[in-house]
Amino acid sequence: MILSLTAASALVANRASAIEANELENSAFVAELKRKSDEKREERKQERLDDYNKKNFGDYLDWVAGNDALKDESQLSENDRAIRAYLKSIKN
Repeated sequence: MILSLTAASALVANRASAIEANELENSAFVAELKRKSDEKREERKQERLDDYNKKNFGDYLDWVAGNDALKDESQLSENDRAIRAYLKSIKN
């Protein structure tokens, strides 16, 4: 009976050290994944915002810009130029 308890405690100790080694390895792996995710976070946020704006405001901005479509670029306000540039960017 004593032999089996000793073997069981050795098995538990081996498992614990294997789990600790795995956690160390996973922590580096997880840290790398988190770093990559953080790098892409702002890019994905901007993509979602652009998709939302394109879906919800594209037609409205086309309509607003339609009134100024024949005007020369120098006669447009800064806001109208920004709208025109945005519409060009979402048409691509």
